Amino acid sequence: MNIKGLKITSICFLLAIAGTAVATINDDWESGKVAFQAGDYTSALVYFEAARDAGLTGPAVYYNIAVSQFKLGEYAAARQTFVLTARRFPKMRGISEYNLGLIARRLENTGEAREYFLRAYELSPENRTIRVLASRRLRELVPEVRTASRWTGAFGVRAGYDDNIALRDELGLPVGAITESPTASAFASFSGPWNGDSGFRLEGSAYLIRYTDADAYDQSEFRGGVFYEWLPADWRLQFGVQASAGALGGDAFDRKTGARARAVRYINRDSAVDLRYTYEDINEANSLFAGIAGSRQRFDARYRWYRDAHRIQLRFLVETNDRLDPGVSPTRNRFAMNYGYQPERGFGLEAGVELRNSNYKDVVTPREEDLTTLRGALTYMFRGNWLVRFEYRNASNDSTDDTYSYDRSQFSLGALKYF
Repeated sequence: MNIKGLKITSICFLLAIAGTAVATINDDWESGKVAFQAGDYTSALVYFEAARDAGLTGPAVYYNIAVSQFKLGEYAAARQTFVLTARRFPKMRGISEYNLGLIARRLENTGEAREYFLRAYELSPENRTIRVLASRRLRELVPEVRTASRWTGAFGVRAGYDDNIALRDELGLPVGAITESPTASAFASFSGPWNGDSGFRLEGSAYLIRYTDADAYDQSEFRGGVFYEWLPADWRLQFGVQASAGALGGDAFDRKTGARARAVRYINRDSAVDLRYTYEDINEANSLFAGIAGSRQRFDARYRWYRDAHRIQLRFLVETNDRLDPGVSPTRNRFAMNYGYQPERGFGLEAGVELRNSNYKDVVTPREEDLTTLRGALTYMFRGNWLVRFEYRNASNDSTDDTYSYDRSQFSLGALKYF
């Protein structure tokens, strides 16, 4: 045989091997489908894994392996395969999250199952089947939640004691004299779609606080906004406008208008990164507070980890102010770390620490402040998503100008309802 003939023979032999391999893969795949349809999940799993190992790399083979593992009760293996499927094939993320929810529900991890079904709904804006299935599962877990429309919210009341209310410079007021008083407060918030699945969402909130011994510091705020939301792959993106109105001591205080952009990245089934940028144009609503007029910008970065009843959040916030009064125009950096444990029913707890640095460089006597806040709370969750919460906070502000150094303690008891 000459060299040319040898080359031709070799090529034909390689093609024959390749053809045999393809035929083997196809046979394993088809045999797996037949076994699965017959309810023989053990054989189906063997065939599907053989097809994968022989070179079948599409999303269908991984998904069928995971479903077979689930049918056989191999929940740990099924979870790993669904996670792998979602990671390798982003378009399969929604259906994989849904099946991870089924596994969590089978293992009676209700909180984890709800997280999976919510993400399956959010990650499937164009897949009506997954959205309907996820909504049904959520209704089964928490009947009172209106999952189809995805309206969510909360309201609550609280009573307590504050030994340093005049130093609440979050309002954008210079520090004043120390005043203490019992307190009572109420709040409500909501969020939901404007019109079906159009992508537009409405958000609103209201907050009231009253001081029985110092009504000059009574506060209220009403806020609302319209946002457009879309969900590409593992992201949740929002952009919109918002407005608010506040009052202090019975007088109109401020009027704010602004815009907010938000990007949430779901890293895996247990964690997410949440980035927000907010710009607000601030106007005084009463000549008494003319110095607060100006603008404020905030960049807020949060990392959230959640598993079963446990939650951890790390937060870093940068705030800049450009106000008429330099005494209410600090540049601020904040870092906060919070831990929470709250089962579906029964006792829970929360603990957190926040460090805040404020720089007042444009005042007559420039100063820098470091505020440390510690908080702890004991909670109890009742049926129907009612939460009773006792909280204690202690804050210590250290300023380069001793006039602005202070300590503050607060405690409160409240009841909240989530829907």
